[in-house]
Amino acid sequence: MSSRRTKQMGSLIQETLARLLMRQVSDPRLQDIVVTEVQMSPDLKIARVFFTKSQTDGQWSEKEAMAGFKKASPYLRRMIGEELELRSIPEFRFERDNHQDELNRLLHLIETQGKVRGEE
Repeated sequence: MSSRRTKQMGSLIQETLARLLMRQVSDPRLQDIVVTEVQMSPDLKIARVFFTKSQTDGQWSEKEAMAGFKKASPYLRRMIGEELELRSIPEFRFERDNHQDELNRLLHLIETQGKVRGEE
């Protein structure tokens, strides 16, 4: 169960990361990446950063995005620490947000079931 403090910190980090990615990170692997959620550990030492691609016209490589995040992580941590004036900057763990993929899969299943039953 998340405390109000961890949720607030996660929200602040999410907003700041989104702004940094949009305005200050020039790595093409991180273009159109959207930070969908940040979950903080109870001790605020680890930030799980969930991301997805905003425009999915065609394929995008999660592997490439992860490589971009790995390279940009020291810069992002430094900027987060400065902007939020943190004494201790959390370690970032980047993960692809699969919620949209799951939603699309479920919608496809529902649509397929409707066609099977003749409910077009």
